[in-house]
Amino acid sequence: MKRRGDRFRLSGPLMAAIGAAVLVTACTGGEGSKPPATVATTTTQVTPPRVDDGVLTIGALIPSSDTRVDNALRASFEATIDIINRAGGVLGNDVEYVIIDEGQTAASASQAIEDLIEVGVDAIMGPASSNTALGSLDVAVSNGILSCSPTATAIALDDFPDDGLFFRSIATDSLQAAAIAREAQATGASSVAIIHVDDAYGRPYAEAVANALGDDIAVETIAVPVDDDDFTDELDLLVELDPQVVVSVGNGQTIAASLQAMGERDDLSVPRIFVNDAARSAATRPVIAELPATIRNRVEVIAPQITLRDGAVPEDDTAFGPQVTDCVSLIALSASQGGSDAPDVIASQMSSVSDGGNVCRDFATCALRLLDNQEIDYDGPTGITDLGRNGDPSRAFFDLFRFAADGSDLFLRSVAVQA
Repeated sequence: MKRRGDRFRLSGPLMAAIGAAVLVTACTGGEGSKPPATVATTTTQVTPPRVDDGVLTIGALIPSSDTRVDNALRASFEATIDIINRAGGVLGNDVEYVIIDEGQTAASASQAIEDLIEVGVDAIMGPASSNTALGSLDVAVSNGILSCSPTATAIALDDFPDDGLFFRSIATDSLQAAAIAREAQATGASSVAIIHVDDAYGRPYAEAVANALGDDIAVETIAVPVDDDDFTDELDLLVELDPQVVVSVGNGQTIAASLQAMGERDDLSVPRIFVNDAARSAATRPVIAELPATIRNRVEVIAPQITLRDGAVPEDDTAFGPQVTDCVSLIALSASQGGSDAPDVIASQMSSVSDGGNVCRDFATCALRLLDNQEIDYDGPTGITDLGRNGDPSRAFFDLFRFAADGSDLFLRSVAVQA
């Protein structure tokens, strides 16, 4: 195996077993990221099922270039592994783990996955970025390895050809679109205009919001050309449509530009503006801070809840902590319920352990019930964890924000949304 400096962190017995072979060591895409329109299908020949050795080994793909995300994912991942092992581990053994940098590109993430497969992982937490997931998941799938991302939200991943091996614990953009539509419906509006960037990210997002709004609301979409810095035509159309609600979806740059353009018009009277979570990115803060209060005070952000708030105990302010806990715990419980650390067996149990049995909120409680031959419904830290048949959450909490005068968040409330 190739040596990669600090790319790996190995645990206990696994480190000893690998020895000289290596050296020890969600999030969505970056600002302005645009997932491709299509997903390449897997062409690599699928390898035979992995040997069940009774030791569950989980690899973690973590983007070390983003210190905030790196620290949060790493801390939650290691803490969850520790909780599982202190509760007796899985299949009578401690869970082993490997942490590796996924890099910033699909190529680096693909190489990282190949390295994890060579080490012998049974499952992977990650990829973290939607873009790297779209370009690298075929490596894991073609090798029969299960993956669970706590951060990749893109709609383009909804239909990825994953052979039932890819799962997500983060509220997806499809579910976020449903949350945005619900808030728009709650205003009582009969007309909604959706502004979106005209690319492979914005188009399906706008379509998802429109579909979720239903047939009782008149919906018009306004597509903004990629890299367009003049919104005159689009806002002329918006004024002509005179909707009761505006929804602006896309990356942070597009949302900020659309809001800035609205703030420069004195003929726009729309009372409510809803935007997706990209509006909270660091790059948008200066733009938001410069908005006239007449526009800024109409804006409401709907974002996946990545730290525990309403209805969630104990409190934890680690970003993506609940999602990491869910991915790792679901993998461990699925191996326990299936009686095997084989990836295909684990994957076959992931949805089952999250729905339909006796409710339990943590690994230790759920594991005891499995030992008692009970069916379990793992609900995780949020209390509503539930994977659908497609491997994505069917319900999730969302946080609603407004913006303060300096562009910072003003938390309003949390809402639970079901697909």
